[in-house]
Amino acid sequence: MSQDKEIRSDAKLKNLSAEALEDLWRFRNPEEGGEKLTLEAIAVEIPLRWGFTVSLSTLSEFYSWLRLKRRMDSAAERAQQARLELAKDPSITPEDLERVAQTVFTAESIEAGNIKGYVSLAKLRLQAEKHELERAKLAAADKSKIEAGLDALFAEIQGNPRALKLFAELKEVVSKA
Repeated sequence: MSQDKEIRSDAKLKNLSAEALEDLWRFRNPEEGGEKLTLEAIAVEIPLRWGFTVSLSTLSEFYSWLRLKRRMDSAAERAQQARLELAKDPSITPEDLERVAQTVFTAESIEAGNIKGYVSLAKLRLQAEKHELERAKLAAADKSKIEAGLDALFAEIQGNPRALKLFAELKEVVSKA
C-alpha cells in the first residue's frame, strides 16, 4: 500500500522531510484564512528555505505527486484503522485482516480517482497470488521427492530395529516441517 514507484534520489523536493512536505502543501493549500501562494512565489521560497532551485514545471509535477501521495497515505491510514479495529475480534484471522485492509485501501484509492494506483495494486496482488501458487507447487514437489526418498530408505533398513527407530523419529520431524 505504497507509492507506485520508488522516489529517485535526485528528486530533491520529494526527498524533503515530512515537515518540509507539509510546509509545501500548506503553501498551495493554506489553512482557513491563509493565502494560497503561486508556483512562482513558491519557486522563490524554496532556495531560501532548502538551498536549491526548481523550475515551475518541476514544481507543478511535484504538486501533482504530492496530492496523490497524500491521498494514498490517507487511504493507507484508513486501511490500517480498519485493520486495527477488526483485530479486536479474536475470531478474525490475519488473512481476513489483510483482505479487509486491502479492500479499504482499494476503495479509497478508487474514490480518490487513482485508477492507475488501483490497477498497479491489482497487478501486484495477482503477481503475489501467482508467486504463492508457484511456491505451493514447489513445496508439493519437494514433499513428493522427500516421501520417495523416505520410502527408498525404509526399504533399505528393513530388519534393522535401531535404524527403524531412527527412521520413525526422522519421519516425525519431516512431517512437522
